[in-house]
Amino acid sequence: MSEPQKQGEIHNTEDKLRGRYSLLSKLFLLITILLIICVVIVFAGVGSYGYNWLLISVNSWIIILCALVGVFIIFELIFYYHFTSLRKKRIKLETPKPEYINGKILHVFTIPKGKEGGVFSKTYIDIDEHNVLRLRYLIIPPEELFIKK
Repeated sequence: MSEPQKQGEIHNTEDKLRGRYSLLSKLFLLITILLIICVVIVFAGVGSYGYNWLLISVNSWIIILCALVGVFIIFELIFYYHFTSLRKKRIKLETPKPEYINGKILHVFTIPKGKEGGVFSKTYIDIDEHNVLRLRYLIIPPEELFIKK
């Protein structure tokens, strides 16, 4: 599989996971809010009706709520770690790979900056034992090459 295909596949997976994890995060938040409301109702009921109407004790309700919130936080951390690792992988694939010439890293500088097309002269300058600079000077612009007569 080529690099652009890998980048596209990772980008699509990242978009799908962003939607899924966002939905699951909202669902976890909704369940937590509902459980907190349930515990508040239990406390209000204890004040009005006493302990005999509860299926389990008040301490058990609080422990269950804390355990579920803890599980939701662990899931959120797993989602975050998975999503950021996928994003780091995509960014790593998108960074340009350095060019080498004779075992040295090649740095390219074009004059005028950003110009493409035309005829360029190329001058190689050794910077040190690990780096080479390639200067590209525009000699003939593309407009002069393809003059319509």
